Amino acid sequence: MTSWNDLTGVLSAFLAALSLVLLLVRTERGARLRSALGRALERLTGRAHLSWLQWWHVATVAALAIGTVMGFDLATGLYACPGAGTPSDLVGFLGQGQALWTGGNPFNVPDCGTKILEPDGLAAVLINGLGSLGGPTGIAVVWGAIAVALIPLTWWVAGPDRRYLTLVVAANPLYFPLVATQIDGAANALVPATVLLTLFLATRSEPRATGLAGFLATQRFPTFFPILGMSGSFRRRWAAAAALIAVFAAGTGIAFLFWGSEFLGPVFVDQLGRRSFSLNLWGVFLLENLVPSGHGLTIVQAALTLVLVGIVFFAVRSPLRAAAITITGVALLTQFLSFNILVWLLPVALVGARPRWWIWGIAVVGTINYRYALPAAVGTPGILWPSALLDILLSAMLLGLLIDLWRTGDPDPSGGPVHPSGPSPASGKDYLAA
Repeated sequence: MTSWNDLTGVLSAFLAALSLVLLLVRTERGARLRSALGRALERLTGRAHLSWLQWWHVATVAALAIGTVMGFDLATGLYACPGAGTPSDLVGFLGQGQALWTGGNPFNVPDCGTKILEPDGLAAVLINGLGSLGGPTGIAVVWGAIAVALIPLTWWVAGPDRRYLTLVVAANPLYFPLVATQIDGAANALVPATVLLTLFLATRSEPRATGLAGFLATQRFPTFFPILGMSGSFRRRWAAAAALIAVFAAGTGIAFLFWGSEFLGPVFVDQLGRRSFSLNLWGVFLLENLVPSGHGLTIVQAALTLVLVGIVFFAVRSPLRAAAITITGVALLTQFLSFNILVWLLPVALVGARPRWWIWGIAVVGTINYRYALPAAVGTPGILWPSALLDILLSAMLLGLLIDLWRTGDPDPSGGPVHPSGPSPASGKDYLAA
């Protein structure tokens, strides 16, 4: 397992370097690098630009890469039970899906010789139910497909600069290593996919787009917040918000009708108070056992989140920026910012150049903390300070990102998902041009 973690770390480092190159070519001092990349492209493809690149090229590479890693994990047992009484995410997803067909409780399922409370809501139950028909492989396929869907969704939302922005998202260390090596990472990809899908469908019907998002948000209820925030920038803001709330409430009500408190506890109550670890500032307090007990902290966090969503709803006129601000605020406020949750931030890369630099830094710091510093902190005897320092640094980066997002202008006052990050090259060919 250690060698696999090191291999994943090397892959993340390679993608971090590749992402850095993609960011540098768009800077004023990147002219020499742009020329070098243009010459390299010409030698490889006969063209010094990427006008030939289509979304399905990137999606095919992503699908092959994700499928290869998931297939290896399935074949070698890395997705299987680590040991008696030690749960596996994939086994838990499979148990949840099977419970749907057998009439069991999908929120309290057997997992590797023990029972776990499965925190994924109604949408996840249905997706896992579909995947469970194919066994463990089926579970990997359905969530892997959702992870791959981030590529075409990014392309369709990104606007004229789609080639560059799709490559930036695909190369980010928060994408491939996260969704391919952990099934829970692929499951978390549904959150940014929901944001991008809503933006795409809103060009046709805003209430229908947010209605679908309301159902998908039943997988993980924090998805509700960025969608509600962005709906305030739609032309039909009240109809869009009402559709979101109605469908989300209906899905939650149906689940409660069938499973009652067995659903409400794991999906809502337990997640609101979850205090296992966190990669933001809360992680420092958790490492030192300084987080106050009781429900006071949860109430304050919920109130601040609702205030943030309300301000975004009424003040921000760009759907993409509204969603980005809300997601970043949630990442700052939550006391359970896991590594997999960082994949939620990927749509922020579409907002502008400065947010893309913040996302790159967050990806690097989060990866180092999760892969190396956090395991040392929870080990025996445990070295706390590296993880605590990285927790503080990540929170500072999230705060910097939030400030930059607030300061960014609204590029899309009409409310439609158009190119959010400035002008693209007039020719449409040399996407590397600044």
